Amino acid sequence: MREETAFLVTTGLAHLIPVSRPSLPTPDIVADHTAARVARIKAAEERKSAHLRKMAIRSAEAFEKGGDKAREKREARAKAKAEKMLKAQAAKNEGELFGDDVGAAPQEAAATRAPAASASTLASPAPPAPPAPTPGSAPAKKQESHGHFLSIPGTPIFPSLSQSTPITALPHPLFPFPSSPRDHGLVATFKELAAREYRVGLGPRFGGEYLVYPGDYLRYHAHFTSQVIVRDEPIKPTEIVAWGRLGTGTKKAGLLCCWDDGMEAEEVGEGGVDFYSLEWANFG
Repeated sequence: MREETAFLVTTGLAHLIPVSRPSLPTPDIVADHTAARVARIKAAEERKSAHLRKMAIRSAEAFEKGGDKAREKREARAKAKAEKMLKAQAAKNEGELFGDDVGAAPQEAAATRAPAASASTLASPAPPAPPAPTPGSAPAKKQESHGHFLSIPGTPIFPSLSQSTPITALPHPLFPFPSSPRDHGLVATFKELAAREYRVGLGPRFGGEYLVYPGDYLRYHAHFTSQVIVRDEPIKPTEIVAWGRLGTGTKKAGLLCCWDDGMEAEEVGEGGVDFYSLEWANFG
């Protein structure tokens, strides 16, 4: 809020740093940048189309090669399966013809071969270990990746800001606030509420100038919806009724903040602002 900014600057809690505005580009520069951007987009589309065509050609070639190899593998598996079935059928026929002794011999031979195979498996040498790094060799460097994090430079991004003169008094040509009597009334109201340890937020959603909280925004609901009345602004009775009904309808009290710089110190409050609360009795 502008009122909060003015309050912080006038109390010395903050100051403003002017930033120079960049010069606007001319129509010719805009046209050149637009043409260059269109050319980059078209070149990127052409590269993508060429890449897709190349990938399609490679995929077709791989499919053809893979089809021939797959067909040869299928034929070899079918041939091996047929030979196995023929051998099994021949062994079955011989067993039925000569009895069970003939069929038992191959089983015994297979049983004698199994321990030999396991022994050969146990006796097989272990795979060679990877060579140890030599003392003079440098360790492999891992590629650094910042991921989604951005590295913040140690120097200011805008070095010209350090050369600018800070704004410590308002109003200023670069920040012309407060300039009107209403602006001064808003700043005085904000300052007085802050001095009374209230928190102030924007109140247009609830039909007021401010939302006034008794403490932290995350711990409390707003207790007041405020209206700032400057000097001798006229107030209609219907406005008072509307403010009172609106505040009570939103479970808040309407707060009238009256500021007049032409009144004597005895006629106004301690901070130059008088406060009146409106609460609709027996409503809802």
